[in-house]
Amino acid sequence: MAEAWRICPARGCPDYIPESKRYCPKHARAHDKARGSKRERGYDAGYNAMRKAFEPEVAAGKSNCWRCTGLIQPGSEWHLGHDDHDRGIIRGPEHAHCNLSAAGKASHA
Repeated sequence: MAEAWRICPARGCPDYIPESKRYCPKHARAHDKARGSKRERGYDAGYNAMRKAFEPEVAAGKSNCWRCTGLIQPGSEWHLGHDDHDRGIIRGPEHAHCNLSAAGKASHA
């Protein structure tokens, strides 16, 4: 089945892109640069070590989402969540959908 195409959402860009992409290559680079590096966004060696430390607990089904308090099912996608107001604070494991939903709401606030 052929993938659907749409126009790049960057203001004034006429380029068509696959539905699975967020921006055309030109605007994707600009978007990524504006976001900052992984380190600037709070994903450093300390973060990676903390996530690795939580992996066995999450994989065993013994970890709850800090955001919604629901159990994170073994094998499901999860994120190690930052505090909403201070990215220097790691709150703990959370469902991927809880993390992405909060990020989406914050970006539109």
